[in-house]
Amino acid sequence: MRLPLIQNTLELGPPNDYFKGRSSADICVPSNIILFSRSSSEELQRRSFDAYPHHRFVLVFSLMTAGSITVDGIQWRLEPEQGFLIFPYQFHYYSELDDPNIVWLILTFELENPVIMESFRNRIIDLDADSIEQLNAILEDYQQKDTPRANRRLILKTAILINQLRERLHGGPKADISSQTTAKRASTELINSIQEYLAQNPDSLQSVTDIADAMNMSESNLRAHFRHHFNISLGSYLKNYRAHQAILFLQNPNMNLTDIAFQLGFTTLSAFSRFFSNSIGESPRAYRKRFGNSPASRV
Repeated sequence: MRLPLIQNTLELGPPNDYFKGRSSADICVPSNIILFSRSSSEELQRRSFDAYPHHRFVLVFSLMTAGSITVDGIQWRLEPEQGFLIFPYQFHYYSELDDPNIVWLILTFELENPVIMESFRNRIIDLDADSIEQLNAILEDYQQKDTPRANRRLILKTAILINQLRERLHGGPKADISSQTTAKRASTELINSIQEYLAQNPDSLQSVTDIADAMNMSESNLRAHFRHHFNISLGSYLKNYRAHQAILFLQNPNMNLTDIAFQLGFTTLSAFSRFFSNSIGESPRAYRKRFGNSPASRV
């Protein structure tokens, strides 16, 4: 076992520069790692709609039971032992799960340099035997007592897994988005119709009654159908949808806060600010200041 190490060591020559070595600026080192599982389709769907936009990465793995995940309007089919990375603030929800009993693993984390994760965007992640073994080791460390030593192991193992997955995706063929879209089912048709209506009427706060009228359905029937397919109320979905739209507008430095409020259908800036603060946990002005997208004087 030591012979290859000895041979490789003997083949080393002197460095060209004793003070300039190798480094890499694009290594993913996750922080603030949170792991949790979903064991029922109802829980997976309900909690995804309950969760408001946030700045964390969400790495989703289907370990048992296939299902669909829609991210920013594009639907992807995850088979068992496949994963998908959701970027910060991306609007996503789950549908068309093959069985109510599931085993899905969710790994969320933060990064100082999000740009290094672009290789994952719109890519299905296939787990091989080594990746599954690494995931299991990460889970074992996460379930240990919260200590500096255990946390160091957790961070290192998670970093190794994410960087290895990224290397496998980097330079490989891009996934064909159209091929990932499943055949239209009742749930897909319903959510697509609602999103199409909202996109066509962005400058007013459309109520459930307005949407039902546009779809030639009774309000009670629409509410019941939506809850049946997604295990969440349509009202909660609309609030989540508007919060994501607000964040997208706030990331545009050419739009001031008043314009954004009116674009989203709010009649006053104060009403929009209250909605955003209740949904995101900070004011729209504070959000912009934190991300440096707008001068403080712009209202």
